[in-house]
Amino acid sequence: MTESLAAAVRAAEQQRCAAMLANDAAVLDAILDPRLQFAHATGVVDDKRTYLTKMAGGRIVYIGIDWTEQVVTELAPDVALLTGGMATNVSVEGAAKALRNRVMSVWGRTDGMWRLVAFQSTPIAG
Repeated sequence: MTESLAAAVRAAEQQRCAAMLANDAAVLDAILDPRLQFAHATGVVDDKRTYLTKMAGGRIVYIGIDWTEQVVTELAPDVALLTGGMATNVSVEGAAKALRNRVMSVWGRTDGMWRLVAFQSTPIAG
């Protein structure tokens, strides 16, 4: 794996987080792959349409996102796995939550752009 691949995936994730914090639907629409499967720590799974609908409707409002231990692993040409820890402050259906999760996400590069294909978060015990 090249350092440029790791840097590109981390930059795409940083762009995704910034768009989530800004509730920027246009940027999210561009960076989320049409095949998106977004598995929340609660076990609820959204596809791209339902995830964007929840964001646009204010059902999910991101207040803060902090990554730790970001590790990028190349899985195949134009496919990478991003793992690490994520602390997220979010409002879900109006209820404030402070989440501490382990995260696994899959990124694919199409048309020269890295897009989020899959996301899975798991609560950290304790």
